[in-house]
Amino acid sequence: MLERPVSRPATSYAEAVERARTMMALEGARVAPNARTAFFDRGERRPWAVVLLHGLTNHPGQFAQFGSVVSKTGSNVFIPRMPKHGYADRMTVALATLSAEELLSATNEALDIACGLGERVAVLGISMGGLLAAYFAHFREDVASAVPVAPDFAMLQLPRSVSSALASLFRVLPNMFLWWDPRLRAAQRPKTAYPRFATHALMQTIRIGDAVYEEAKLTAPLAKRITTVVNRVDPAVNNEVTQEVVSFWEETRTSGIEFIEYRDLPENHDIIDPDNAQARTELVYPRLIEALHLLEVL
Repeated sequence: MLERPVSRPATSYAEAVERARTMMALEGARVAPNARTAFFDRGERRPWAVVLLHGLTNHPGQFAQFGSVVSKTGSNVFIPRMPKHGYADRMTVALATLSAEELLSATNEALDIACGLGERVAVLGISMGGLLAAYFAHFREDVASAVPVAPDFAMLQLPRSVSSALASLFRVLPNMFLWWDPRLRAAQRPKTAYPRFATHALMQTIRIGDAVYEEAKLTAPLAKRITTVVNRVDPAVNNEVTQEVVSFWEETRTSGIEFIEYRDLPENHDIIDPDNAQARTELVYPRLIEALHLLEVL
């Protein structure tokens, strides 16, 4: 079981900025310059504050371009670096000890900060970040708009039962580092990601997905609106399991739940980072802005 972190929302813009700067100041010399927590600050509390959550082995640089696009809507944008991510040494083994609790704590603090940066809070995340967006969409009522993108509720295109069984097995086996692409190895793009992932770290993200899946069968989500986005030909996750979670939410809510499947994108998981050779950001970015519903009063 995962213990839910306790929220302590910022009560003013000044407090939020101070807490954001404190988080950023704690990042040491191991973190690459372009991997640090990013803050697109509009200089005052805005109608919307948007939190962007990167994927496993990625870092805030994954959202550098999209964050700028979101900022142009007039929103304050906060992009936290998740624990043990973004080190200049892309071959680091730091992820071997990553825990689901660390990820939840870091995201919870980012959302607490966002409460002071905007009158309403939106959160968008991809892959691991998509699971975190889904988790807090379910459990935090101060999230006005959540957009889980390509959340990894099940690995690859495996049935959830198989994915969960493998996750349980990998959690007790010795940790292994596997290449995202065994052909490219260390030359893997985008450069905003480590070229390898730790099996134990991946299993920790599955723990978060399992928590959302099980709770969604029992209770209604607390966020005002949840728009889940997937690429129809995503090779890394099982979209059918994601759609199951959405269907659970729809059973307990009469409105505010939406499932969007992009059908005109190439086979690709990371649809955010322009350094990904298969990214079609000219198509994806406007759609994600629309999915955030930043022009609406929710």
